[in-house]
Amino acid sequence: MKQLIGKKEGEKSAGRFKRRMISGVLVLCPLVITLFILKIIFSALTAFVLPVLEGLPVLRELPDVVLLILSTFVALLMIYLVGMFTTHLIGLRLIQMGERLMMKLPIVRSVYSASKQVMDTFSNSTKAAFSATVLVSFPHPGARAIGFVTGTILDPDGRTLYRIFVATTPNPTSGFLLLLPKEEVAFTDISVEDGIKMIVSGGMLAPENYAVQNPPV
Repeated sequence: MKQLIGKKEGEKSAGRFKRRMISGVLVLCPLVITLFILKIIFSALTAFVLPVLEGLPVLRELPDVVLLILSTFVALLMIYLVGMFTTHLIGLRLIQMGERLMMKLPIVRSVYSASKQVMDTFSNSTKAAFSATVLVSFPHPGARAIGFVTGTILDPDGRTLYRIFVATTPNPTSGFLLLLPKEEVAFTDISVEDGIKMIVSGGMLAPENYAVQNPPV
């Protein structure tokens, strides 16, 4: 009897330990991911400014921590000044001239064009970038993948096809472009914002249910 009770208590303790470990992982994972992304952003911001500050004789003797804080402040100030500069007509024209120059450089053109398109897409409101959240059969018949409608296109027969962007998890900036007829696209009542949350979270942030609705006219 005592052995049976001891066994049950051991199973309960193991169950509690497992639940607490899972809870801890669920709490810490978003925090770790956030800190990792912030570290990348912080490193990118200081990568260009820090060497310049370290080369100044006046600042060379400052502690590394002070230099890091100062370089971050200078980088943020530069970003703000660039943003303020582009809001004026002269600044906007100069930026456009610089972009035209970048687009003439063979290798730089490909990288800059792709990165700018991604930033333009996700800097606009999600409703402007994607008009609806849909379900499509992908990557094989029987499976269902979340997609976002980006527009329509006519095939050689004059049939309207939907342009569907199927994003990858957890990075929604990459994915697959599908051209599908209306009968192969299931429009849902899931908002674009909720659809993106599902992609980024790997399905952990998802509505409890959804409904299929008619495509917009």
